[in-house]
Amino acid sequence: MGRIIFSLIIVFSFGAFESAVASAVKNKSNSSDNSKTILSVKYFSQTMGNIHQNASRFSQVLTTISCNHPLKVLKLTSKDGKDLSSLGDSNWTFVSAGPYEGYVMSDFLSDKKNYCLEEEYSKFFDGLELDINDLYYWARLYDQYVQGKSKVQQ
Repeated sequence: MGRIIFSLIIVFSFGAFESAVASAVKNKSNSSDNSKTILSVKYFSQTMGNIHQNASRFSQVLTTISCNHPLKVLKLTSKDGKDLSSLGDSNWTFVSAGPYEGYVMSDFLSDKKNYCLEEEYSKFFDGLELDINDLYYWARLYDQYVQGKSKVQQ
């Protein structure tokens, strides 16, 4: 019983955090007093991924991007000089791709173009005949994949 209550508390507190960040993002994008500055252009380094509405892998996906997609890194500043582009987790970067502005994991960005399998073996990837829905779900699955070294001691 205690585990169920603890789980519910975690879920509801995460939901409150998500809604607070979402409202802050909504307020920052609707305000005409904010200024956007392009800091640099970076390239997406993974096979596929998503631009998220908030700085969270669980937030709404705005669009799906693929390897070497150029992204403009943006800095959003309020009229009083506060940096609004890094809400929530600092592992996320505020970017722009076409009409979409949102967040991408900073680890997935590089300064130079990357080696991409889908560019090298384009006939193979074209033969898979993936439509946009397939790309979205594969990218969503990739969002949930945790990368890094194991912290388990041997």
